Formats: sequence, C-alpha cells, structure tokens
Amino acid sequence: MSALSLKRPRVRQPRLTSKPQNLEPKNGKDPVEVTCRIKPPDNVDEDHCICAFDLHTVKLIPPATSFAFRNGCGKEQYYKFQHVFNPEATQKQVFDQVAKPLVADLLQGKNGLLFAYGVTGSGKTYTMEGTPDNSGIIQRTLDAIFNTIQDYQAQRCVFMPDHMNGFDIQTEAEAAQERKAFQAQSNVCKTPRTPRQRTVDTPVLDIPMRIPDGSKIDDLNEDNVYAVFVTHIEIYQNYIYDLLDEASGNGQSHRGFQAKVLREDSNHNMYVHGCIEVEVKTPEEALEVMVKGQKRRKVATTNLNLESSRSHSIFSIRVVQAPLDVHGEEVLQEKAALSISQLSLVDLAGSERNSRTRAKGGRVKEAGNINNSLMTLRSCIEVLRENQTGEGHRMVPYRDSKLTHYLKNYFGGEGRIKMIVCINPNAEDYDENQTVMKFAELISEVQIDRATPVAQTELWLPPGRRQANKFFKSIRKKLEEEGENVMNMEMDTSIIYRLAPAWPSLNYTQEDWEGFFDMLKTYMRKRIHCREKAQASLPDKIAHVRTRLLDLEKEIVYLQQENTSLTALYNNVLAKNNSLEDRLFNEEITIENLKKDLVKYNKLEEELKAVLEERDLAKNHEERQKQQMKDGLKRKLRDESEKLRREMMKSLEEREKNLKVKTYQAQVLALQEVLNIKEDVPAFSSLQQELGQPGSSNSKGTSFPSKENCPPEREDYYLRGPAVCDQRYRSSLVDQHDAWLNHCPKQMVPMGTALQPILNTQKVVTNVKKAHLEKNTITNYCLTTQDQDSQGEMETRVYKGDVLPTAGGGSQVVLKDVEVHKQREIQNVGINKSLPKETPRIPTESIQERCSTGIQFLARPGYHSP
Repeated sequence: MSALSLKRPRVRQPRLTSKPQNLEPKNGKDPVEVTCRIKPPDNVDEDHCICAFDLHTVKLIPPATSFAFRNGCGKEQYYKFQHVFNPEATQKQVFDQVAKPLVADLLQGKNGLLFAYGVTGSGKTYTMEGTPDNSGIIQRTLDAIFNTIQDYQAQRCVFMPDHMNGFDIQTEAEAAQERKAFQAQSNVCKTPRTPRQRTVDTPVLDIPMRIPDGSKIDDLNEDNVYAVFVTHIEIYQNYIYDLLDEASGNGQSHRGFQAKVLREDSNHNMYVHGCIEVEVKTPEEALEVMVKGQKRRKVATTNLNLESSRSHSIFSIRVVQAPLDVHGEEVLQEKAALSISQLSLVDLAGSERNSRTRAKGGRVKEAGNINNSLMTLRSCIEVLRENQTGEGHRMVPYRDSKLTHYLKNYFGGEGRIKMIVCINPNAEDYDENQTVMKFAELISEVQIDRATPVAQTELWLPPGRRQANKFFKSIRKKLEEEGENVMNMEMDTSIIYRLAPAWPSLNYTQEDWEGFFDMLKTYMRKRIHCREKAQASLPDKIAHVRTRLLDLEKEIVYLQQENTSLTALYNNVLAKNNSLEDRLFNEEITIENLKKDLVKYNKLEEELKAVLEERDLAKNHEERQKQQMKDGLKRKLRDESEKLRREMMKSLEEREKNLKVKTYQAQVLALQEVLNIKEDVPAFSSLQQELGQPGSSNSKGTSFPSKENCPPEREDYYLRGPAVCDQRYRSSLVDQHDAWLNHCPKQMVPMGTALQPILNTQKVVTNVKKAHLEKNTITNYCLTTQDQDSQGEMETRVYKGDVLPTAGGGSQVVLKDVEVHKQREIQNVGINKSLPKETPRIPTESIQERCSTGIQFLARPGYHSP
C-alpha cells in the first residue's frame, strides 16, 4: 500500500457557463397523457354505466334513468386513453404506470404535473393519498424519491429558499450555524422554525403505521447532492391558502389562513409568494406535512357537512440538486450550477351540478366557484387545442382562475403533464361521467412542448468524484490504523479514472500458490482489457479534444475581434466622454455666472418692488382723498338737488292749481256760448258761481279776468276760443314776440283742430336751407307733418324747437316739444248750425244733463269750437 502514489495534484476549478446548453432542440411536442381508473362499484348486483373495453378503451352505456336515454341518445360510446385501469387495479400498478416516470424526470431536473379529475366520490382522493395500509401516489412518490437519494442527500440548511422561488447555497460553516439555531429552537417547541425556512425534525402528528413502497429510480447522478422541499396549498373560492401557515391573517382569510398571492419569478415561473417550504429528510417528515394539511383541510369539510372537499389541493415536491466540487467533498458554491425541479400533485374538487352537491345558501356559491375554475381549465385547454390545430390564434385565458394561473408554466412547455380520470360506474353518475369523458378526450388532443433537460456534463467536472473521494478516504483511514503518518498526505484522484480495480492482496503461501497465480492472471487480464479499451477510445478522445481546441481557437479569434471592436468603441466613448466633461466644465462656469447675475437681478427686483410699493401707497392715499372729496360733492349735490326739487314741486303745485281754475273758467264760457244759456238760469248760475266767470270770483275767491281786462299775451283766448283741458297742449300758445320758421309740406289737409299755433313773423318754407337759419331774426323752428293713424283718421304732428347759434358761427336746431292734433266727429250732441238766431228756450229741467254732456264733449282732445 505504501507503494501507491497518494499525492493529490492541485486542480483548477472549472469555469461555469452562464447559460447551460440544452441536450435536445426544443422543437418536439408531447401529448398530455390521460389515463382512466374505474372505481369498484358500490353494489355489484346493480347496473353499471361504464366498463373497461380493453387496456386503452372504456365503454359508456347510458342507463334508462339518464338524460341521454330519455332524449333518445341512448347509444354506447367509446373513449380512448393512454391506459385504462379496471376496478381490480392496485395502487402499486397505478403508481408504476403513471407517477414513477414523473419521479424519474424529477430527479433528472425536469418538472411534472399530475392531477386527478372526476366527479365527487369517484376515487380521486383515494388515488392520490390512499390509506394507511395501501398508500397512494403521494406516499409512493416520496418513498421512491428518498429510496433513490438516500445516500446522496445534502446536509440540512445547505440549500435555503430565497423567497423568490429560488434557492441560495450556503457553506458548511453557515449551514452548521443554521442547524445549531434550529436545534436550539427544536428544544423549545415541537415544530421548530429556522429564520428563513421551516423544517421538521421529529414527527408531531401521529402517522399510522404504513407499508412503505420499495421503488427506486435508476440512472441517478451520484456526483450531485440532493435536498427535498415540500409545500401544501389549497385553492378555495378562487383564493390561495397555505395549509402549513399557522398564523392567521387580517385580510381575506379562510379557516384561519391568510390568502396568498401569485407572483412571477425572474424565469417567468409562477409561484405562491410567502408560502412555507419545508425541508424534509425522510418520507415520514414529508408525510407528516401532508397529513397535517389534510387534517386542517378536512375539518372544514366535516363542519360544512359535505361529502367531499370543495377546494383544490396541491401538494408540491421540489428537488434541489447541485454538483460536488472537483474533489468530490463539498457542494460547488455556484448558484448557476443549481438544478431545481418540481412535481405538483393536484387533487381537483369534484366536477358536478349543484343539485348533486345538495348545497344550500353559501354552499351554492362555493360549488359555483369550483365549477367556474374547472370551466376556466376547460376553456384554456380548448384555446390551446385551437391554436395548435391552426383554427385560431387567441390568448389562453390563464388569468381567469387562480388554478390555471398557477399551472400556466406546465401548459407552456415547462414540464410533463399527466391526468388520471377517475370514474364511478354507478348508473346515477352517467351524465356527469359523460362530461368528464368529453373533457378527457379534449385534453388528450393537446400537444405540450417537450421539456429539455440541462446538460450537467458542461461543468467539465470528471465523473466519479464521489466514489473516488470515498475510496481515498478509506485508504487513508486504513493507513492511519496501520500507524502511518497521514497528516500531510495528499491524494491524487487522477489515477481513479485510468487504472483498473484495486490490486489484490499479495500475501500468499506455498500451498495456495496456484490459486494466487490464477488470481493475478485474472487481474492482469482485466487490466489488459481496460488498457485496450482506453487505447480504443483514445482516438475518439483525441478527436474530441482537437474539436474542442478548434472551437476554443475560433472562440478566441472571435473574442479578439470583438475585443478590438470594443476597444475602438471604448476609445470613441472615452473621447466623447472627455469632450462632454469639458463641455460640462464650461457649462458649470456659465451656470455660476448666471447665478451671480441672478442674484443681482433679484436684488434689483427687490429694490424695484420697494419703490413700486411706495408709489402704490402714495397712489392709494391720493385716491382715498379724491374719493372723500367726490363723496362730499355728491352729498352736497344731492342736498341741493333735493332742495330744488322741493321748490319746483311747490311751484308746480301752484301752477297746476291756477291752471285748473282757468280750465274750469274756459269750460263754463264754452258751455255758455254753445248752449246760449242766459245768466238768469238758476242751475247755470250756481255752476258759474262755483267755477267762476270773467270779471267775477268763485266760491274759492279766485277771480277771472274779463275780455276788456285781458292781457295782450292772452288775447288769443277770446279770439280763438277756450283752450283744451289737457295740460300738455298749453305749449301751443306760443310767444308772439318769437320769430318762427315753419317747415311744412306744400299741400296740407285743412283740419279744424284746436290750438293752432299763431306764429309771429312766421316764415313758411317747404325746403330748409342754410341761409334760413343764419338769419338772426329766426329764433324758433317748427316742423309740421300729416299722416293717418291706426284707425285711418288724419293726424297732424307739430315738432317745435329752438334755433341756437354754434361756436363756429352757424346755427343748430334743438327739438324740445311735439304736439299731436286729431279731428273727430261730434256725436250725441244736438248742435245744428242751420238753426235760426232765435232758438226756442231750453227747458230748465234739462240744463244739468246738457251741461254734463257739454263738459264731456269739450274734454275730448282735438276739438275746435265753431
């Protein structure tokens, strides 16, 4: 043994590639594998609606109580499957046929999905979970995994979840510290928890005695270390809950759980954020997690008096594997070398009508949500099928349901999908089974992209590192037992990859010489065979190395060219950066100058603002003084106006009083002239006394002037007759000393209206010229027009105004009055101009009546006395 070379050379760590290449091109597709399992009938003597026709076909027979039979569609139907399990099939057969290939893919770094589909009571939960004495798919899957990786597991806490659907690799020292903290917590509580993950050390729940499965997966990479993590979630009413979460939340909660959210990691894989992942080292630890979640899930089912759970259960197993270093001792501290694979085992809720669930009240909503999620799953399958057949290019509605959103990556080609259709052969389930069969037929036609494994050999690590390290450790231990000094001994693992098996023992005696010689010959033959095999494979290895060298040389040339171009680009960028820095420096100087100018402008602005404020204050003071002066003048003007108004009102009242007396006098005289009433008539005398006569006084003391005593300006009163009683016609009595310019048409219709103006030195013109107004003798202007009114009678309008001189030496006319004259016929008055001068005496008894008639007649405007 001492002759062996135990020197270990220094081996350089291989460089890992950032993105491993795939072994196979991603151009193939695999169909969804659908198998059917028929549940044993509850009563063998009753009629059954389904049976196994052969290993790949089932026959559906409509019973007389089904809707299809009553509608006239009672034909037998056949459906094809990947495999059909008859009622006599065992759990072991189902696992070996369906789940074991998925376990092999899981250990090789591939993802997988297996879900059970069917109506309530069809055996889905039994197929997935089984019983204590007859394990289901989940228990057998865990047994197969740990049977395979039992000798290749990493120590606890070497792989830690990073809470972003990934894992971190810890060194042995860090892992030991984590385990120490875990052990300290495990002494306090039965279910300890590490700071970043939850683990289970000893079983907490009482798991019944079970018969483990002895399945084992071949072709395992022995140079890797493995760790298993499990999660258990459920989807209830389109919300996701973690069955391992013991803390109750404040938000949307169910059975004391807080609703979780779905997120997408950096590789576009969906995961449940905040979900607890438990690292397990034995099948019992994993089953404890599963049983605990099952119990918490079944409590609500019992409380709600339901025959089955109204939620989807998903039990996920994630296997994390990483290669050992070149010496085969420690885990390679490269996160890029990690391989994470996941197997999701889904137990879907029963698909059936609400009438079969016997749900009432809030349970109807639960059944509706379950059916909606299953319908969304069916819609996604239909869209996938249409897109693959070229009939449509629609977007798959994964986000319409939490179930399909969580399983989106599997349907996108990130793993292998299998489905177990569980069927209850009872006749009463025919209609529901027919719907399940149609969905199974639909999903079997969907093609999923084939997942490609990652090439582990691209790490350029020699195979057999673990066994070589184990071999040399055993040699070192043996030498140490023999008393050899192995403290500074180095081991050379290179000889493991080129020599035959270890030398046999050289101790022999004379008696067993022949046997020893035969053993040496056998050993030498093996060595010669290994040498010949190595020599035969040498050309291939040399060719492979040459090909690799050529590829490396090409890569070097390409990298040199790329380096040259990048260097030139870097120089250009550097020059541009320098110019930009110079420009930046100049701009900074400009900014500093602008800042100084800005300070000056701000100071100047403040000074101008101060001056402006002073001017505004002075202006406001002046405006206040002006306003006060204006208010004072307004008050003074208001007082003077009020004083003048009172004086004018007083004068106006006196004038109206005098005018009223004169009007009454004129009426009396008019009545006397019209009616020829003598003064000795008693009634007229009393009226004359009341109103007054010219030269006499009335009862109020007012005297009326006689014709002889009348002043010259009122002489026209006795020449033309009495004035109209309306006060606005008093302006017709013009001043006789004014010179008027009468502007009237050529032809005027003669009208006998009263109050015709008598103009002094009147000049009548039909066309006014400038020379007429420039004469100093003209002081007044009169415009006369004639037209018919609305009743067809003639109307005369007289516009009067003053002629005033202007500043330029001319004249202007300012109109200030208008008079309207009309002539109406006299009615209801017995006046006859052809009567003789001696008129019969009017009876005394009709004097008052005639006087009242005459007063009414004279009060009408536009009347001219005859």
